[in-house]
Parts: sequence; C-alpha cells; structure tokens
Amino acid sequence: MGKKYLISLLGVLASLLLLSCAERPVIHEHAFILLTHYQEMSLGDEAAREILKKEKLVKNPKIVKKVERIFNRLIKALPPKFQKLYDWKVYVIDKDIINAFALPNGNIFVYKGLIDFVKNDDQLAAVLGHEIAHVILRHGAEKVSQALLAQLGGYILLSKVSPAERELAAKLYNLGINVAFLLPYSRKQEKEADIVGILIMMRAGYNPDEAIKLWKKMAEKFEKKEPPEWLSDHPISKHRLDYIKKVVEFLKKHPQYVEKFEIPQKLLEVD
Repeated sequence: MGKKYLISLLGVLASLLLLSCAERPVIHEHAFILLTHYQEMSLGDEAAREILKKEKLVKNPKIVKKVERIFNRLIKALPPKFQKLYDWKVYVIDKDIINAFALPNGNIFVYKGLIDFVKNDDQLAAVLGHEIAHVILRHGAEKVSQALLAQLGGYILLSKVSPAERELAAKLYNLGINVAFLLPYSRKQEKEADIVGILIMMRAGYNPDEAIKLWKKMAEKFEKKEPPEWLSDHPISKHRLDYIKKVVEFLKKHPQYVEKFEIPQKLLEVD
C-alpha cells in the first residue's frame, strides 16, 4: 500500500472520530456513533424479523400478559420523547435460558428461563429496565461503530505487514483489540445500562431493592462459572452487585435525579 493511500486512510479515521461523536441522553457522555437513528431502527427491524423466524415464542397468555404489563409500565414512565422514538415491543422466547437482550429499534427479547428465575415483578422490572436502557443509550449503534472502527484500524495496521506474517498479525490484533478496547467498552455499557435501568424502574414505581436481591441471586448462581472480568463482556456478578447497591442508595437519597431522568457523572464512576 502506498504512503499517500495510508495517509488518506488515517485522515478518514481521524475525520470519523471527530465527526461521529454523539452525546447520549440521560448520562450526557459523548460516544463514537456512526449510525443514524434511521439506520439503528432498520438494523433492529431486520434482526427482529430473523429472530422471530427461528425462535419459538411463549404462547401462554398469563406469562405474556405479565411481561407486557411490566414492560408497558416501564415505557410509560419514560419521558415522552423516548416513548415515541422507538418501536417498543417485548417478546418471550420459549427457552430455559436465564437471559434477555435488546435490539436498537426498541424490541426486547426475554427468555422464559429468566421469567422463571426472578422472584417477583420488581425483579423482572429490573431486567427489563436494563434492556430498555441499552436502547435509549444507543449501545447497539455504538457497538457496530466500534467494530467498524476496529476493522478499519486493523486494515491500516495490517497493510504494513508482509503477506507471510499477516495471518498471525491479524490474530494478535484481534486478540489485542478485544481485550484492550472492545471488551472494556462492553463492560462499561453494561454498567451504564444497570444504572439507567434502576433509574427507569424507580420512575415506574418499582422497588429498586429487588434489583439488589436479583443480582445477589445471580452472583450466587453464576460466580463460579464466570471468566475473569478482563476477559468478559459483562462485569462479574460480585462487582455488579457492589456498585448496584451504591446506585440504589444514592438514587433513594437523591430522588431529583429520578424525576429529571438524569444520571450524574459521579454515579457512573462508582465501583
């Protein structure tokens, strides 16, 4: 690759970093996001169609209505602009897995195993609030943007490596970029979603102490199976439980943040 071409690629990279800084709501932090809201919605719509094609959904009306009732109460507690900005829907996948996930268009998927695992509505509200927070904070778009940035960075770096060494260099680059960049960012996003999720459940009138009980139960179940935190895309359960306790205590003492739907910077830094 010629020197001029490499310089132009670096210029593109620098321009992307400068022009793609978006301020995220609620936490008021800047993030590197390349996607428009329309692109986020389109990606989410496409992913939802694929998931609904291959996954079996729970048909039991009692379970579905319970999840929808809690979910709708959380959505109605959001400021009006967030209620209108996304296509808020919740689906229950008929699998015995303790998990849930969100798509960037506002579609949330919860596994039946998680519904069986939680003890009450408040604990389920903690999980759903966490997933809603991922959407509002644009974490899906941020992850896609980070992956594109990492791919471009790898292309630039590997262009200077000889063909014979390129395969090994690519593996080392991917390992390094994951451990040093992508995984830490993913853990940061999970922490942000935990904090904003508690804010959301409190706005909806759910008991945040149940979030503490839920994560204590999660820690007891999964702690021995978890990888070291630096190799995980989520904070380890013990660490998560520690900062969630502090977040709940802070928001109880400072209800003005719940009312304003805002998280102060110092709360994002709790450990």
